[in-house]
Amino acid sequence: MSFINIKLNIHQPGIDGVTDEIVFTKIQESGDVLRIPRRYPFVDIANYQQLRERGYFRHATTEVSRELGGSDVSNTEGKLGFQLPPTEKLILLVKRTGVAGTGTPAQEFRISNSHLHQADPVVVSWPADSQFTQGVKLYEIDLYNFGLYIDNTVYPEEQGIQIIADKGLEFALIARMG
Repeated sequence: MSFINIKLNIHQPGIDGVTDEIVFTKIQESGDVLRIPRRYPFVDIANYQQLRERGYFRHATTEVSRELGGSDVSNTEGKLGFQLPPTEKLILLVKRTGVAGTGTPAQEFRISNSHLHQADPVVVSWPADSQFTQGVKLYEIDLYNFGLYIDNTVYPEEQGIQIIADKGLEFALIARMG
């Protein structure tokens, strides 16, 4: 079992034109745990380079995580790093992809660990669908009930919301930041 940070996509409202491409994180192995940490290593920001080119990040070096004292190692959570906004500014997308021939199997995921706000785990499941043989379906999951402060006390060294999902599901986290 490994912890994998969901790639963070930062969207700037009010910017004209098409936003940066949304990057999804896919479950690779059964038992992997996707995580939304409170503070993201800069290397786990999917569109970091594009934001830097537009002046959103203005550090003198690309070693920003090291410069600011945060982690520059992917899939970690540190005391410093890019702090997520309140959950009402976060959008969690789930992507299901149709399976040719047999149809899409039953799939499920569970979001948990906001002990500080006593949020109950959220379980989302889809039955098998023999008609869903091609294309992609996107779903938006509400994180509002997880509170302003994303926290985890089950694994004290692993702060953040955790997602355990079936293989094949993909997740994207979007933060709307000015």
